[in-house]
Amino acid sequence: MVRVSSTTLFSIIALLCIILSSQVSVIAQESTNTETDDEYLVKFTRVEPELVPKEKGDSSESLNWNSYGPGMSVADFDNDGDMDLYISARFSHLNWEDAQNSISVMATFGNQMLFENKGNFSFKDVTNKSGIINDFDGDGVSDSTSVSGVWGDYNSDGFLDLYVSEFGHTNGKYAGGKSNILYHNNGNGTFTDVTEIAGVGNSGHSSVAQWVDYDHDGDLDLYSLNYGTYFESENDAESETNILYQNNGDGTFTDVTFEAKLSGSIAFSEVPGQHLESGVVRVDMVAGTPSSPGMYSDSDAGSGMSWAALWIDYDNDGWEDVFIASDFGVSPMYRNNGNGTFSVVTNDVGMSFPGTGMGLDAGDYDRDGDLDICQSNIGPNYLWQKQDDGTYVEVGDLAGLNVAEAFPVHWVCEFFDYDLDGDLDLFFSVGQISAYNSRQDNTFWVNDGDGTFTEMAFELNLLPTNTEKTQGASIVDFDNDGDLDIVTGNSNAPIRIFENNADLTGRHWLMIDLEGSESNIQGIGAEVIVWVGNQPYVQQKFACSGSFGCSDERLHFGLNDTTLIDSIVVNWPSGKTTELYDVSVDQVITISEFVPESPDLVPFGGLVLVSLILFIWRHNRS
Repeated sequence: MVRVSSTTLFSIIALLCIILSSQVSVIAQESTNTETDDEYLVKFTRVEPELVPKEKGDSSESLNWNSYGPGMSVADFDNDGDMDLYISARFSHLNWEDAQNSISVMATFGNQMLFENKGNFSFKDVTNKSGIINDFDGDGVSDSTSVSGVWGDYNSDGFLDLYVSEFGHTNGKYAGGKSNILYHNNGNGTFTDVTEIAGVGNSGHSSVAQWVDYDHDGDLDLYSLNYGTYFESENDAESETNILYQNNGDGTFTDVTFEAKLSGSIAFSEVPGQHLESGVVRVDMVAGTPSSPGMYSDSDAGSGMSWAALWIDYDNDGWEDVFIASDFGVSPMYRNNGNGTFSVVTNDVGMSFPGTGMGLDAGDYDRDGDLDICQSNIGPNYLWQKQDDGTYVEVGDLAGLNVAEAFPVHWVCEFFDYDLDGDLDLFFSVGQISAYNSRQDNTFWVNDGDGTFTEMAFELNLLPTNTEKTQGASIVDFDNDGDLDIVTGNSNAPIRIFENNADLTGRHWLMIDLEGSESNIQGIGAEVIVWVGNQPYVQQKFACSGSFGCSDERLHFGLNDTTLIDSIVVNWPSGKTTELYDVSVDQVITISEFVPESPDLVPFGGLVLVSLILFIWRHNRS
């Protein structure tokens, strides 16, 4: 007879618990939802944080109208559990307004700024302390032309690094821009400029970038987008192809754009481009808008004037493809072939429709289990509905999205469930590139649940109080209460934060963060399916999708009256799958990638543990 001591029994049980819990790491935060709203009409509360310091050289000092910026990008850069805020510069990229409108609007420079979230919508300016550079030429005046910043842990050290896209000024026709900057997070609240060492100094007129593991080798690669330049007075434009940087795994990157055939323009699709010293491939083009005949490119490879990109696995083959918001032409779709190369499939998926693409996002707005795409434009917006055969149909007008102002300039578009009812709603930031008519209201489209939307920005208290133009915007849970807030960056007004008051009795939520091991550390590219009965809630994790805005990378699910989630399935870029069962709502969870040696151990882990405990207990009694 074998007798096991109580101490040994406790040790065995503890060891088994550790083994089983390591398969899926879950970190929870309790919900603070307590208030009741019988009408389920959520309104936002305007918060006026003192975010922008009045410093010399900062364009926010006078808040004069500027053509670009600021962009909004949120991330927990100091790992304290709160979302911090990076703000790009306000500046006028070209004084064409002076020539067009006979007013004096000269090119200005601004500050890029980093703010640490201190809680309760209080933010501390840590720009100088962090080492984020604003004075490039050392004359004591800020001269940043940053348009956006995107956060990604490129070296997998557990701290988010920052890649800043610099647009630059034209300074005459066809002049180059400033070099983009990669700031390495030192883990102590400071950053180091490692651009030259890393080899990612794209010197084009950059708009935004995305971190993505396109080759599924477990580290993050970088896709840097270029807009080029547009000369309003001459109706002339110069496009610049985008650049794909492959992560070498040693802190350096290699430009593989030509080999990958992922340019975002006709340059690599039809004729080889000529690489300049900057690494930018320049293609001269005649450009304009679809409303001006003969003024736009109809190439299914894109115009080369890119504002945003969306890395989405449209064909469900396990490899992230990329859809590019292309100004002055067709926004192209590139298929990831899984061998390091891409193919233009715009025509194949039914998306060869000219527009003026500005922003992108993806979400399952019609609840059919696949991801649809919103595309913001100058003028009518597009809603690309995914079909069962893998193609897309544009249904913006049918969905009711284009009944507002006739010809607004839309920038950021974002899907999110603002009222936790289980349906994805849609936010657009709006504002003209013109000093005279820049005032255009942002729009908020509430999902009606039948494939259509209703515009309710006024009812939800989201309209601006002054004549202002919103360019950058991010969706983020600043106060960690389970609902999503909105932060907007305005070219001629202070930063606005709209606090979501969705504390609705009977409505629930879940927020998921991912931690990869065989996949990249952030789990970027992973598909997450939350199952409630036979209804799937599907999302994919992006590092950043829209122009001038990078939102909370944690995946947020509104669940309506659901009190217990049947299962959560995570399909990782590595090809592995993690499953959780019977998950409680109203919490933030972190799901870690883990694949046990015995696949049956995960669903039956609890049963195995109980059986072992009973076996040992019976032997002790005997």
